[in-house]
Amino acid sequence: MIRLTFPGSAFPPLEVPRGHLLAEHLDGGNAPVLFGCRTGLCGTCAVVVEPAGALGEPSLDEFEVLELVADDVPSPRLACQLRAVDDAALTPCTRWRGGR
Repeated sequence: MIRLTFPGSAFPPLEVPRGHLLAEHLDGGNAPVLFGCRTGLCGTCAVVVEPAGALGEPSLDEFEVLELVADDVPSPRLACQLRAVDDAALTPCTRWRGGR
């Protein structure tokens, strides 16, 4: 099992089987990350991943969306596209930028 934490939130750590998509294990009731389209097109679920690269590298399509929505954020990823590879901490990009 891979352990994902959500610093700065009241959400408890989430344990996800290795290789599973994070979006398969989060819903409206337990999601510390906002989701919009869940297909990687809207950028609503952009997060900072620490340590960088812990959940793999973005695909070319994901990278293009990230350039539009999180160009100023270190090691961004779209949570809806993340597969559980290694333990990691996820912080929504809005919180990283000082938002809510």
